[in-house]
Amino acid sequence: MAQRSTILDVANRAGVGKVTVSYVLNGQAEAARISQATIDKVTQAAIDLNYRPNAHARNLATKRANAIGVVFQYGDFFSKQSSFITEVLQSVCQACVEADVDVTLHTRPTTDPATEANVLSDGRVDAVILIRDENDPVHQLLLDRNFPAVLFFCRSEDHRAAFVSCDNYSGGRLAVNHLLSLGHRRIAMLRGSEGSVDSNDRFHGYMSALESAGIPFNPDFVLTNTSVDKIGTLLQMPERPTAIFSWSDDSAMEAIRIAQSIGLTVPADLSVIGFDGTNAGEKFQPSLTSIRQPIEDIARTAVKLALELTGEKSVTDHRFVLPPTLITRKSTAFYQSEIQICNDKEVPSS
Repeated sequence: MAQRSTILDVANRAGVGKVTVSYVLNGQAEAARISQATIDKVTQAAIDLNYRPNAHARNLATKRANAIGVVFQYGDFFSKQSSFITEVLQSVCQACVEADVDVTLHTRPTTDPATEANVLSDGRVDAVILIRDENDPVHQLLLDRNFPAVLFFCRSEDHRAAFVSCDNYSGGRLAVNHLLSLGHRRIAMLRGSEGSVDSNDRFHGYMSALESAGIPFNPDFVLTNTSVDKIGTLLQMPERPTAIFSWSDDSAMEAIRIAQSIGLTVPADLSVIGFDGTNAGEKFQPSLTSIRQPIEDIARTAVKLALELTGEKSVTDHRFVLPPTLITRKSTAFYQSEIQICNDKEVPSS
């Protein structure tokens, strides 16, 4: 394999110093008052030697990589078949294209927070946007180092943290109140991981809506990190739930598949509402009622905020919570028998 030309090779061929070559190839020749003749010699030498600048070395010199890192809780999330992740990445890429910066996906697995924080802040990217669990140690280390980091689709109580998220608590209430308005009283919830800030906030909204409606909390109706077996068992209880609120569209669609596999019809026997409002939910059969979080707006705002944090000016607004909306489709329906059994009471709309 032919050896790659270096900046020293270009300098020797043009008969100038390495600094002069650097100025010319980085577009700073005019500021350095380099003559046009020298510029021409350096340019021609670079062409003759097929010289390509070392991007990492250039980043160290300019202190800019013109790239943003995208970090999920685990690297393998990028390869999962998830409608939410797909739409997040599409939105991030579009925002970065418009901002004229590259996107770097952080996929290397590691169990050491310090090692991961070192990789993220070593100059390969100018800033990172992260989806991480509550009190994540990597995020804390980045804050301690003053490295530009923005949480998106999650939040932090740390006063230093910048984040862009959805109002997940209100979204949880909105989902449950929709089901209550249809007459459902036995409402289950499928939660995400215990450390997920978004899942926990949606659960608190679920609890709040039930309490406001005077419905006792049934712990048997709440599943965390749900499996096929657990959902199947839930739906075959003697007094099974008549409706499910799922913390994500992906798990909501899986719940519908499981319900259908054991002979339940959605929404006649079971109403299901998800959270995210993805395009996949719209195409699903039956189309999925969902709480839409503004995925594109959150991603775009996170990219913009991350770039602002790399600038010299101080950033005053660094916490954004965007409102969710209810999308009513065909996976939820009025449950007449529940109205006959229960004493109706007015249910708030949000």
